[in-house]
Amino acid sequence: MLVADLHGQLNDRFPFENGAVWDPVGLQLGALDDDAGVIGVCHEVNGDVVTQALTSGVGTLVSYHPLLFDSVTAVVGGQTPAGRALRLLRGGLSLIVVHTAMDVAPAGTGDSLLEVFGMATIGSFADPGEESGFWIGRHGRLAEPTTLASFASNVSEVLSTSVRFAGESEQTIRTVGVVPGSGSVYIPEAAGVVDVLVTGDVSHHRAQDSMQRGLAVVDAGHIPTERPGVEHLYASVCDVAPDALFIASDPHPWRDVQWKT
Repeated sequence: MLVADLHGQLNDRFPFENGAVWDPVGLQLGALDDDAGVIGVCHEVNGDVVTQALTSGVGTLVSYHPLLFDSVTAVVGGQTPAGRALRLLRGGLSLIVVHTAMDVAPAGTGDSLLEVFGMATIGSFADPGEESGFWIGRHGRLAEPTTLASFASNVSEVLSTSVRFAGESEQTIRTVGVVPGSGSVYIPEAAGVVDVLVTGDVSHHRAQDSMQRGLAVVDAGHIPTERPGVEHLYASVCDVAPDALFIASDPHPWRDVQWKT
């Protein structure tokens, strides 16, 4: 299989042209006419992923997050995205990124997050581009109403992570919106559509804004809310390359400290 073949299969599922205009999706490193070799899948290309890919004989890496986000004027060694890119290039690896192309696609990242909460997608919201007509947010309806505190506890259990919520503990939750990753900018779009928004990276001021709009928010973290989508990405790659490797290096940077009185 050539890199072009894998790239084409992923493009069929998650059309790269539909990704946000600011997002470098598609082929980031390598050449389409290279042999794809062993396929590896990861959440984010950190140093540990690069090392595992190189030692496992991976020829093409498929990542959810881009490696190179900002403009690069020099590719030199070091503990930087450009330095990691250099290591991959020296090892002859290609890199394909899906990110917002997968987010907006049917059965994408948001759909995967709703699914682990036991909900089907009934609508979309949150346009990551400039009126692109594609949406990264999804919303669904709970089988039975519950309280915000109970729902937040379930999110914590399902995603195996600590969460925090903004809103009244006993308020009734029937409809749920999700924006995996960093989605608090879409609070105005979610308000009036759903009772609660599940996302990550929620700031103090955006949580206050959400409450003023009557929208509860559950902040489950950037990476934890993306994990179900990354699992779906791996399954999608395995449909094309059954022997694909999942490089399990979790890029979640936060650790919890228990406060004691």
